[in-house]
Amino acid sequence: MVDEVTIAIAAAVAGKFAESFTEGAKTLARRLRPLLKGRSPEAHDALEAARDVDGEDAVLVEEVAGHLAAAERDDSDVREILAELRSLLGTEGHTTVNTITGAVSGSVVQAGTIHGDLNFGRGRR
Repeated sequence: MVDEVTIAIAAAVAGKFAESFTEGAKTLARRLRPLLKGRSPEAHDALEAARDVDGEDAVLVEEVAGHLAAAERDDSDVREILAELRSLLGTEGHTTVNTITGAVSGSVVQAGTIHGDLNFGRGRR
């Protein structure tokens, strides 16, 4: 199983999620693309399929994340970039990473700790 941070990074590498990254993180995500594409035809095809849907298909993104995890184990350049991305994204030492990919219908909240009520436009009962 691939960790949630790698899935989030894979979604960013595959789609438009990197738009919310800092410039440094965007540059690192862009550097991962050719490294991943060059690993194998399967990794190349997985990335292209995920990019075709802007990283919004959870199954395709998880496949890319699997290729990233394998590349991280085998390739020091990928390992270095992923470590730097994790550092920039502030995920080192944290146990929770919220990731949403694919179509969402209804309300979605990503939060660490919520104290008090959380309302989604409905009146109190």
